[in-house]
Amino acid sequence: MFSCFAVLGAPAARCDPTSGEVLSAYSILAPTSHGGQVTIARVILQGAASACPRLVPASGGGAAIATQARTNPDPAHFDIQVCEAVVTREMQVQGSDRRLPGPPVAAAHLAVIGDSGCRPGSQGGCQPGSSAWPLLDIANTAARADPDIVLHMGDYNYRGTPGKVAINGKQEHVYDAGDNTDAISCTLPGPYLGQNSPGSDQPDQWTNWWLDFFKPATALLAAAPWIVARGNHELCSRAGPGWFYLLDPGSDLPDVATGQGTCPPAESTEPQVFGRPYRLDLAGLSIVVMDSANACDRGSLHQGHFDRQFQALRTLVDAAPEQSPRWLLTHRPIWAVRAADTSTASNQTDPSGRFALINQTLQRSDQRHPIAGAFELILSGHMHTFEAIGRTRDGMPAGPDQLVIGNSGIELDPGQDRMPFSFAFGEIGWAGLGLHAFGYMELQPRGEAGWTGGLLDPDGKTLATCGSDHPAEKAGPCAPVD
Repeated sequence: MFSCFAVLGAPAARCDPTSGEVLSAYSILAPTSHGGQVTIARVILQGAASACPRLVPASGGGAAIATQARTNPDPAHFDIQVCEAVVTREMQVQGSDRRLPGPPVAAAHLAVIGDSGCRPGSQGGCQPGSSAWPLLDIANTAARADPDIVLHMGDYNYRGTPGKVAINGKQEHVYDAGDNTDAISCTLPGPYLGQNSPGSDQPDQWTNWWLDFFKPATALLAAAPWIVARGNHELCSRAGPGWFYLLDPGSDLPDVATGQGTCPPAESTEPQVFGRPYRLDLAGLSIVVMDSANACDRGSLHQGHFDRQFQALRTLVDAAPEQSPRWLLTHRPIWAVRAADTSTASNQTDPSGRFALINQTLQRSDQRHPIAGAFELILSGHMHTFEAIGRTRDGMPAGPDQLVIGNSGIELDPGQDRMPFSFAFGEIGWAGLGLHAFGYMELQPRGEAGWTGGLLDPDGKTLATCGSDHPAEKAGPCAPVD
């Protein structure tokens, strides 16, 4: 079932995991019901009937703690057991050398990756560590830098989430928030259908999650606790069952803000799931996470929902510590550009017609409930490239900088190497940088001084330097390194 390859810090790989074997160990930051946050340690064991292990302190002695099982959405396709516990220090799986990061003591050095999976048909067979799919190298390089926290922008599982599947023998488009068509607006190609619909030949399953994410990311999962965004490939019509079982911070553990999420039956009248935004107050940084998986790039299928989301963002920000910088993490970028094509409406391009401006759903919500002044930085993925965009009005910032880190593994979008660009759209000036290169980001919040960081390639070489102290009307927040 499993292919074998070496990863930094992992035990020797075997191709035949046995029942009860620890496959992965990692920690997720989650909000609490009273406005704080906890660190949830999770252990994935081979075998859906495996007993949950106990955790022991990784150093210094102390009592063991029990873990409890999460609800398995589909044991036939997820022959694993996911066990979890809230931890207050670095822990270790009892009887194993697998460690689980404890709560972050700082938020000074953040590693950021996004859109990290692989499409076997177009990326050389998805050989781990290859130039066509560098997630393994990115994860190992980022882990060696010893980050305080890891941020993932979403879209972990590509090999298991095609745009079309056979349902009862007929090829059908899967629901993708209305984007999975050639129309110039967001539309559904027909009835709600997905990989997990009855009769589908490709339901979500653990094997794809293992190969596309958990195995190659082993070293980085062990390096620091994670904050995770849900991408459109984690919609319930795609890899949603695995998302809610494996990564979503919702948990039935005491004091966690929301219980474990699940996908409703695909044949239900409301099969979509919309996560609520939440805030994590870290040491010197507040991060708000918004679920934009259902936010169509070109239109407004769920406009009312995202209008309410933007209202909730303001409420969350108003309750954040006053001196703390505030960043927004959301899979789909609010402000980004891609090459315009026949599916681009004429009123959704820059004046030259070269660039399509996305995300239209989120931009409309921002017009109704502006977030200017609420955040210093927005982090996203979704587009299979790197972009950094600043926006101005009358020479002054018109909102937070937007970084798009969607280049950590999936095949890069063709024609997206835009280098420095600038244009005016109405009263707003857009200026930015686009790089057609695999990589990840390292970011450092600087309090009132803003933030700094850089885009690095899979080997750790700096491709661009970034920061908040930029002349946005000229170049945006990042500049390429010669």
